[in-house]
Amino acid sequence: MKNIIRSLERTLAQIFEPAFLKVFVLGILTTMVAIIATWFLANYLKGQIILTQFDWQWVNDFFQWILDVDWIFNIIFFFLMGIFFPPIATVFMSLYLDDIVDAVENKYYPERKAGKRIGVAHLAYLALRLAFWIVILNIIVIPLYFFFFWLPFVPLVIFYTLNSYLLGWGYYEMVAVRHLGIREAGQHRKSIRGQVLGGGFVVTLLYSFPVVNLAAPILGAAILAHLFHLSLQDRERET
Repeated sequence: MKNIIRSLERTLAQIFEPAFLKVFVLGILTTMVAIIATWFLANYLKGQIILTQFDWQWVNDFFQWILDVDWIFNIIFFFLMGIFFPPIATVFMSLYLDDIVDAVENKYYPERKAGKRIGVAHLAYLALRLAFWIVILNIIVIPLYFFFFWLPFVPLVIFYTLNSYLLGWGYYEMVAVRHLGIREAGQHRKSIRGQVLGGGFVVTLLYSFPVVNLAAPILGAAILAHLFHLSLQDRERET
């Protein structure tokens, strides 16, 4: 818990530095482009559904009812965006992750700076893999949200537990592979799984607030970078 609080404090103390502000602007612009593109895609697909006829009349009537009432379509769209925004933003964040982690390491851990960047292509691969699992697993649990909607907070517990684990794991890996091999990074993550899960929860929470969620992937990368380095410092003190 101590390291999670320190990571959040250090991240917030750095957000107005030029290196962070540059990435904030670029990351928010690209994420906004993704949201707008998704909106136009959703409306295009809406038009395609109107032209589609299913074998069961009740299915046709159901889709027609949704598409005829704009506010229902909008609610469904923003509900799905709330679930799938993190993977979309994570993919775009990967373009700038090296800059964020460099800024963190330059200020707080100059003696532990990564020898080299892992590159946009590798980061994009890690981000796409994370996005894939976020999308797939969140689709799988959607029936649970409807099944448990009458139980207070149970859908929220499911959502935050699942996404805290996924975002903690994914963001940690994108930071750790700058310093460790995949196998060693996995072993280290397991040794601090509670901290990684806690960091993932903070990131998931940031994604829950409008406007703040635009900066969540950048803040998340910085928080997990701090957790990685602070955990290494703890391990060194213990030996």
